[in-house]
Amino acid sequence: MTIAKETALLPRLMGADWHLLHPDVQQRFAHDPEPGHPKIYQGVMDIVACNTAGRLFAFLTRLIGNPLTSHTGQAVPAVVTLTAQAKGGVAWHRLYRFDGKAPCRVTSIKRADARGRLCEYVGFGFGMRLAVSVQDGALHFISEHYVWEIGGWQIPLPHLLTPGRTHVVHEPLNGGRFRFSLSMDHPWLGRTFYQTGIFEAVP
Repeated sequence: MTIAKETALLPRLMGADWHLLHPDVQQRFAHDPEPGHPKIYQGVMDIVACNTAGRLFAFLTRLIGNPLTSHTGQAVPAVVTLTAQAKGGVAWHRLYRFDGKAPCRVTSIKRADARGRLCEYVGFGFGMRLAVSVQDGALHFISEHYVWEIGGWQIPLPHLLTPGRTHVVHEPLNGGRFRFSLSMDHPWLGRTFYQTGIFEAVP
C-alpha cells in the first residue's frame, strides 16, 4: 500500500517500520483526524477485567482525568472516538456501556514529546512513553516509562507505583475489522487490567 503523504503521528514516528504494518492498519493510522472531523469506531469488548489493585488504581486516577475503568463485564458495547488536538496529537475517547451502570468515559492523548518520542498523556502532565513495534502486521504499543511532564521536562515515576507495564495491540481482521487488546501487568500485583474486543469504523 502506498501512502502519498505520511504526515500523521504514527507514520512520522515509526519510520521504515511503518511499511511492515498490514495495509488495513496503515489505512487506519495514515491520517490523523482533522479538526471538527472525528474518526469513530464502534464494537464490543469481549471482556473488560481488572483485579482489586486495578480497581484501586482506577479510583485514584480519577483525579488526573479518569484514564482507567473500574467496571468489569463481558460483551460490553464500546465506541472509540479520535479527535484532533489544538496543541498537536490525537485524543482517544473511549465510551463503555456496562449493563446497569452509567456510561463510562476514558480519555487519553497520544502525541510526540519535546524529543519526538511517542507518549500517551492523561491529566495534569501524567502519562507514559511508548515503544511502537510491528509483529505479523499488527501494531503494538508497549509502555517504557510512566512520567510526570512539567514544562517539557519528564520526571520518571517509580514503576512499582504504577498499574504496570502496558501492552496495547491493534490486530487486523477480515472485512476491515480489528481486534483491540490492552493488558497491564505489575511485577507484584499481577495483571491489573485486561480488555479485548473487535471494532470497525463508523462510515
